[in-house]
Amino acid sequence: MNKSFIDSNILVYLASTNIDKANKAKELLNKGEELFISIQVLNEFSAVCFKKELAPHEKIKKYVEEFHLCFNVAGVDFLNISKCFDIKMRYKYSYYDSLIIATALINDCPVLYSEDMQHNQLIENKLTIINPFI
Repeated sequence: MNKSFIDSNILVYLASTNIDKANKAKELLNKGEELFISIQVLNEFSAVCFKKELAPHEKIKKYVEEFHLCFNVAGVDFLNISKCFDIKMRYKYSYYDSLIIATALINDCPVLYSEDMQHNQLIENKLTIINPFI
């Protein structure tokens, strides 16, 4: 089974009013791949939903609980942070994007789905960033 990592921006569309992107996100999540997210992704999803008022508090909590059940949720520890610094220096992504990339690499995911990073970029000859909305 293929393994993929999902960035928080993909999950945010599930709670958004953008029907086209919400449907595309649902389609992506139902491809039958083994999907990974991280604690960071859960936190970013929640923060964006609260900030943009995409759903009431209880609905956001329900989303997070469902994500926890549906995805492999990777932790973030010093290994991730150390790798993040290497990624940031080499590829010039923001700290938090670099942390997501590092976590995807540590979890041996060959694909990272994200709308916010360079489409088709290959990281360390192991991880390809794919924008599923292109």
